[in-house]
Amino acid sequence: MTLSGWTWPEILPVFAAGAAAITALYLLRMRRRQVVVPFAALWQQVTRESDTRRLWKKLRRLLSWLLQLVLLALLCAALGDPRPDSWLRDPQTVAIVVDRSASVAGPAAGEPGLTRLDVLLRRARAELAGLGPTDRALVIAAGAEVEVPGPLGRDAAPLLRALDGIVPGPGEADLGRALALARAALAGQAGGRILVLTDGALDEAAGDALATCISGHVSSDSPDAAAIPCQVARAGGPADNLALVAFAARRYPGDRERIEVLAEVHNLGDGPASAVLEVQADGLVVGRQAVQLGPGERRREVLRELDAARTRLVANLSLEPGADPQQLGPPDDDRAYAVVPPLPPFKVVLVTDGSDLFLEAALLTLQEHIQLTGVGPADAASHPSLAEADLVIIDVGDRPLPDPLPPGDLVIFDPARVAPDAAPIRGAGELVRPFLTEQHREHPLLDGVVLKDVNLRRGTRLATEPGDTVLVRSLGEPLVVLRHELGGDGRRPRAVLALGFDPRQTDLPLRTAFPILVANIIGYFEQARPGFVASVPVGPSRPVAAAEIGLGAQDLTQVEVRGPEPADSPSTVPVDATGVFRLRAMQPGIYRVRAVDGAAAGAEVLVAVNQASVAASDLHDRLGELPPAALAGEAAAPVPVRDEPLWALLLLAAALLIAIEWATYHRRVTV
Repeated sequence: MTLSGWTWPEILPVFAAGAAAITALYLLRMRRRQVVVPFAALWQQVTRESDTRRLWKKLRRLLSWLLQLVLLALLCAALGDPRPDSWLRDPQTVAIVVDRSASVAGPAAGEPGLTRLDVLLRRARAELAGLGPTDRALVIAAGAEVEVPGPLGRDAAPLLRALDGIVPGPGEADLGRALALARAALAGQAGGRILVLTDGALDEAAGDALATCISGHVSSDSPDAAAIPCQVARAGGPADNLALVAFAARRYPGDRERIEVLAEVHNLGDGPASAVLEVQADGLVVGRQAVQLGPGERRREVLRELDAARTRLVANLSLEPGADPQQLGPPDDDRAYAVVPPLPPFKVVLVTDGSDLFLEAALLTLQEHIQLTGVGPADAASHPSLAEADLVIIDVGDRPLPDPLPPGDLVIFDPARVAPDAAPIRGAGELVRPFLTEQHREHPLLDGVVLKDVNLRRGTRLATEPGDTVLVRSLGEPLVVLRHELGGDGRRPRAVLALGFDPRQTDLPLRTAFPILVANIIGYFEQARPGFVASVPVGPSRPVAAAEIGLGAQDLTQVEVRGPEPADSPSTVPVDATGVFRLRAMQPGIYRVRAVDGAAAGAEVLVAVNQASVAASDLHDRLGELPPAALAGEAAAPVPVRDEPLWALLLLAAALLIAIEWATYHRRVTV
């Protein structure tokens, strides 16, 4: 408390002089003239006072004197105009930046039942309570989007109400934009200061933005202006967290009522953790898998052969009975959504001279889920279907291979028969009447295929390289080889399956193993193509290519977005010339995207949006040690009185005492 009016050396003499005058007046005794009257002894006996009344008469004069001194003290104090220290300091303007990313939903350290955000908001309320009447403040919420729930002002009441509406959101905190907004709001303001309330679990971009703010490299409004002080108050907690960082699904080509699900679980904590992964379709559990992960371990789980005809799937992480609930961490990353994409036909091109009817018949039986195109050897080099093919099967007998070969996945029968050096898997010599003595039974290409006692008139020994998979051997000589080429130099990665024999020169087509082998080849290459549609991460502006989500991009200029389900409020988004639009997805869930115009006008697709961010799910404090000047101390003590001057309250107290004395005097209490 400080005096802003008269000083103590000025007040004390006034008080001393006034107290002396009051005391002198009370020391003077009023003397009454004594007159002897008849019957004086009788009246003295009637009016004789008791001892108790005489004592009260003496005390009330003392109390009346003290009351006058108190009144004098209040008046002298009013001359001093006392004010709290927070009222007399220079005005301050504080920008309170509150981190509302996904990580602040984690438990706080040493605060059972409270989240990190609860502790941060408590610190923000204490900061607002300590503001003086000339101070100003604003509240900025930093999530995936930056918001200003409490605009700049002196009244703390609306700012406190704004803090009540801040909740954790999915994704990371965009501290870069939040701090830029804080600097812009404080430009030109007296006593500007930025207070960042965070748990320290920031991604690299947010950490760099905060480090720049702390270092003072960015000034308020111009290069000549002083840098705005930036301080940090942290509220950490346990780092245990299990997160679903990937979730996708696709249908099986041969059975469209069954799906294959891929889920990736990451243990971001410092200790081992276990949970149960459940996959649901329309609220029904279609798959369940227990997962156990070590510290920092990341595991990909594939759930196969699940019965689910629906297109919307939800994955949930839950705990085993009796497990520590803190292992799961915040709930936003324990649930993920997926959309089962439509299954386009698998485009197969058969390059043949038309003499292998058994191979053509085996492929025609699979036409329910493949699109088969036949091409003659003379047209194989320039036919347009080869550029769009998912798989090219070459069976040209004794003719040379097409030159150049198609760039995609290949299946070649007897590739080195005519020109051993022209084939992607070269020949290393001819085998006369080879026997199929060894086969890789565990490989999916040979699942259910029995090659015992198959007769071959001739075959070609194939030259292998490191990394090749030999599927069938003849007395140790490679006869069927699978090679995965990595690409490079303008070539895309592909797989090549070389079978070192001509089906026309064997009795294999007469056996049940041949159509099974052909079906296995189609299934293997079909499941190897990209079939999982990646989900879109949450964010205010995520680029999405219309073609990648199954929406025709030809002449498309606008799309309509609705979601997440069950929300149904539409928004129209422009599409650029490359077929890319910006999706505003602030909450995980399933969104619907409909083409407004273009060749696919009216077509609608589903898009899954998930948090799927390791940085947002990692609860570790990544700020490290901060300079002492960057650490925010305790908030200022709350000011007991707000705008009313204290001298007015002192005068009011003096008037109240005078009123009390007046009432007691007229009621004959103090006289």
